Amino acid sequence: MDRLTVYIGDIFKVLPKIPESSIDCIITSPPYWKQRDYKHPKQIGQEKSYYEYIKKLVEIFSQMKRLLKPTGTFFLNLGYKYENKNLLLIPEMVAWELQKSGWCLLNKIIWHKPNAMPSSVAKRITNVYEPVFLFVKEESKYQYYLAIDELRLPARTKEEEKKPEDLLGMTVRDSLRKDGKDEGVVKEIYEDKDGHLLARVFWKSGSKTIESIQDFSQESQLGVEFFCPSCQKRIENDIDLEKHRNCGQFPLPIFPTPEKSEKKKTQKEISLFPSLFLKDYRGKYSLSPENRGQSPGARLALFGEYLVRQRRYKIYQPLIADYLQFWRKKKGIKIKEIDQKLGYRDTAGHWFRKDTEHWGKGGSVPLPEDWWQLKKILAFDNLYDRLVTETHLVLQTVRTHPKGKNPGDVWSIKLQPILEAHFAPFPEELVRRCLLAGCPKDGTVLDPFAGSGTTGKVALELNRKAILIELIPEYLNIIKRRCPEMPKVVYVE
Repeated sequence: MDRLTVYIGDIFKVLPKIPESSIDCIITSPPYWKQRDYKHPKQIGQEKSYYEYIKKLVEIFSQMKRLLKPTGTFFLNLGYKYENKNLLLIPEMVAWELQKSGWCLLNKIIWHKPNAMPSSVAKRITNVYEPVFLFVKEESKYQYYLAIDELRLPARTKEEEKKPEDLLGMTVRDSLRKDGKDEGVVKEIYEDKDGHLLARVFWKSGSKTIESIQDFSQESQLGVEFFCPSCQKRIENDIDLEKHRNCGQFPLPIFPTPEKSEKKKTQKEISLFPSLFLKDYRGKYSLSPENRGQSPGARLALFGEYLVRQRRYKIYQPLIADYLQFWRKKKGIKIKEIDQKLGYRDTAGHWFRKDTEHWGKGGSVPLPEDWWQLKKILAFDNLYDRLVTETHLVLQTVRTHPKGKNPGDVWSIKLQPILEAHFAPFPEELVRRCLLAGCPKDGTVLDPFAGSGTTGKVALELNRKAILIELIPEYLNIIKRRCPEMPKVVYVE
């Protein structure tokens, strides 16, 4: 398809012409109610009541659901209006109606305008922000594309670097054991020839193991890319992986780091010291630790720093389920027989379901020890052995994300006037952030209220494709002047 396509015409006539599930991301800012009169009989925003305005917007966005891919995102910017000195919560009312019509609201982002126009009102406070709502389809709320890493900000706090000897004597918790949690303690630290750390753990159950230690500068679980032997393409995320499920061959994993080599030297064993529990803590969670919720600070205050044994790599569960299903059918064995051989009851069935992580809550990946037993039963190859079974120890403490902090839901972005005679330009920086987060590389973005074409301009600059819809033919000249390449123009009568 063309990198930029502009439809000129009534939006209700244009939307049916766009193919189903062809759009990765929708970014738009419709005309605000009673804001500007564009002198067109089909315009939106000049309805007699704001109820009619809301109803029309909801009808449009409901039709747009058909165009959005299951993994797609929808960013909607709307401004507030007053009627008889009364602030109308039109944006929130639109959002509420969309929630009732099958959209899931993930975020209400506050667009703060540092250079907002001064107001002459004397009896109220000047408005300096507008909301930007982030929606996904209700049925896809476990399966959507959102690249938060593209928006992360540098962390302000400088963390104290951990030394290997700091881990000696630290508690280790094993959440992967099928017979329940086990605890151990780090008694020795090893270093291989590549400088990777290993720990000898003495477990309360009586066993002793050597565990890999996660690099503290990386995420707790490492992402894995894949290569598809059928189409010869590299697969960078789970959304791309989903597209390749019908390619005919299972994709090959590409691991981010080389496999661990043999240990090179052993540090002298040091006498144990107590784990870093803060036994004198008397804060607000001391009497009711169950109320600590998701607070990292509360966990640190109650339990101190400790290590957790977990999977080393992020695993795309539907891929593993497809893989196991292939080998199960090839072997000609029923799931109940697998349960019987492993001594389980209604456990193996979850390994062949594809509704976990982004997909839901029913499927699961076999634990490392189950994987090896399953391998004996199904006689599958070594393709995903390392992906499923490799584990490492992760430090549980309060620290910033290795890639920076989450940008939060308040964005300070200046208004951006343009020379062309369009009343309401959409700031390029606002569109850029939405595009980077919500539209994958080489994806397609739709703006059903194109105006001066800012969404198309930014999309082309970021190597995305764009489809714009604009009712007013005169704005096509502005779009052409602003966009870095000429669009394909389609007039819809």
